[in-house]
Amino acid sequence: MIECNFLYLFPYMVVLGIFMPKTIAKSEAEYVFVKIPRSLLEEVDRVIGKHGYRSRTEFVKDAIRSLLREYGVYRSRE
Repeated sequence: MIECNFLYLFPYMVVLGIFMPKTIAKSEAEYVFVKIPRSLLEEVDRVIGKHGYRSRTEFVKDAIRSLLREYGVYRSRE
């Protein structure tokens, strides 16, 4: 796991797509930090372009939605 000073790395995390928006309203978003092992992140990076994802964030949001659907608890707001 990677641990670091949050305030120092915040701009870099946004650029790298490590933050995921939780939509509250169309004009307002809340971001959360998710720590994952570097090896898992490397797997995500290998899959992104091959499967049409434009970013890590897009991939992770889709993966979470998919798992929530599998558990029968996801309700789309779209």
